[in-house]
Amino acid sequence: MGPGFLVAAAGLALLTRITPDSSYWTVVLPGMLVTGLGLGTALMPAFSLATLGARPEDAGIASAMVNTSQQVGGAIGTALLNTIAATTTAAHTRHHPGRATEALVHGYSTALWWAAGIITLAAITATLLVDHDPRPRPHPHTPQPNEPDRAHGARR
Repeated sequence: MGPGFLVAAAGLALLTRITPDSSYWTVVLPGMLVTGLGLGTALMPAFSLATLGARPEDAGIASAMVNTSQQVGGAIGTALLNTIAATTTAAHTRHHPGRATEALVHGYSTALWWAAGIITLAAITATLLVDHDPRPRPHPHTPQPNEPDRAHGARR
């Protein structure tokens, strides 16, 4: 997950290069493709991991909680980034009257830097905190082959 989030952050950083005269093909499309690739490779395992430990009878509720968390988090993140973009745009407009287009692009660029930073924090968090080994682990009370049987002292 961590590397996928870092790729997404790199894509958002590419998008911060936008200017009023930027080309869609040279700035926007590459940034969107890299961001989409990163999010696609990070979010699928994140959602899968979120429901991994759920019992079969709780799988529906676990999935619903993941979806609800995604929707609420997305709404909060969108509100936060829109607030950053609007505040930055307004401040830039006050200091540079008559340059509304530049102010708007500056607001978007600032919000994109914040988004890249937030996703970088997600990458660090996922890398440091997610400790999942996909190999099946034996039940703690199951003797392993070539392990002495504690009751009889013999090998199996």
